[in-house]
Amino acid sequence: MRMNFPFSIPPVSLEKQKLLENHLFNENLQRCKLFAKIVILFEVILIMMNVSSSVVDNGHFRINTYLVLYFILLIMSITMLLYMRWFEKRPECTKRQYERFRFGLLGFVNFFLVWGAVVTLVDQRDYGHVMAFAVNLMCVSILFHASNRTILFLYVLPIAVIFIGLPIFQPSNVIVMGHYINLTVFLFFCWLASRMLYISVSTTFYHKLLLTETNNNLAAKIAENEKMNKELAKVNHQLRQLTIIDELTKIPNRRGFQQFIRERLDHSNTKQNLSLMMLDIDAFKLFNDNYGHLEGDKVITIVAQTIQTCIDTTTSFTARFGGEEFVIAAFDLDDPEMYQVAEAIRATVWERQVPHEYSPVSNQITVSIGIASGYVHNEAEVEQLLENADHALYKSKSRGRNRVEYFEDQFNNIS
Repeated sequence: MRMNFPFSIPPVSLEKQKLLENHLFNENLQRCKLFAKIVILFEVILIMMNVSSSVVDNGHFRINTYLVLYFILLIMSITMLLYMRWFEKRPECTKRQYERFRFGLLGFVNFFLVWGAVVTLVDQRDYGHVMAFAVNLMCVSILFHASNRTILFLYVLPIAVIFIGLPIFQPSNVIVMGHYINLTVFLFFCWLASRMLYISVSTTFYHKLLLTETNNNLAAKIAENEKMNKELAKVNHQLRQLTIIDELTKIPNRRGFQQFIRERLDHSNTKQNLSLMMLDIDAFKLFNDNYGHLEGDKVITIVAQTIQTCIDTTTSFTARFGGEEFVIAAFDLDDPEMYQVAEAIRATVWERQVPHEYSPVSNQITVSIGIASGYVHNEAEVEQLLENADHALYKSKSRGRNRVEYFEDQFNNIS
């Protein structure tokens, strides 16, 4: 069974660890820049206070240890600030240059801690406190986010300086022992705070990565689903087209005709003037029986093409109604215009001169057409109009075929 240790981060890939390292490097770089500016400000103030105090007490300027230490940290902070800005302005850097700069950044932090240890040792002569070292250690532990190994590396040298130097600079063994105890406790809590902050920052960073990955995966899945939906919609559209298109003639079938009528009626709240033509190929069964079904299919295709060439497809609609029957629908055409279209279809089929020696009408393919017109508002009225057109077609056949007839002999005088 695997044990979970405190202040540990769940195992992640090397790639994510590298991303965290780069993230912490950039964050620490910005913190070090800000910290260097603050140190510069404080050192300038301390230098001014030290110089002013020396002049007031002695009447003349005298260099002392604190002034030297202040100047050393000031120069180091200015140098490091300029170095960090120079590094940021570089368009790109090699891995070796990056490692050198990172080492330099750690060196600056380590120098700051050692400086605090030296100031603390100097303080033992007059004050006897360890405030400078404690403050510096706390600032680094809180502001500089790094792995446990890096933090311990930063701690080693300054702790060695302070622990070795205390017995030398502090004459009181009791005070030295008290410093050891207090610093050890303080050091532990600084390390503890450093670990807690590092774990918090790392965990937050990994959670953000996980959230980003999840969002990216979700976005990719959504995009994939949208693509699939579009493909499905395209396939469904093609399937719908297959259900409403006659496979032989490539024009709409009976279902396509019904859909066209339904859509046209749905877009209007008033009755519309509709003219319907029912067309039948004369003696088509005899043609099939004697010429074969393949030749019969060719005839059906020829008639469908002929109808399409004779009508205005922007205002009229053609469908294969079944077998050798076709229906043509036209809105807002008056009866004489509809008759002219029907007659043009009949004459054009005749002019194609497709042989049909077994026809009782002629020695070539002919068609009979029935027309019915009226105002419709719903599908029931359209069905009635279809029946009327079918009656007209029957009349055309009974009167010799190869002719156009209107329902109820409305235009017998035209024929």
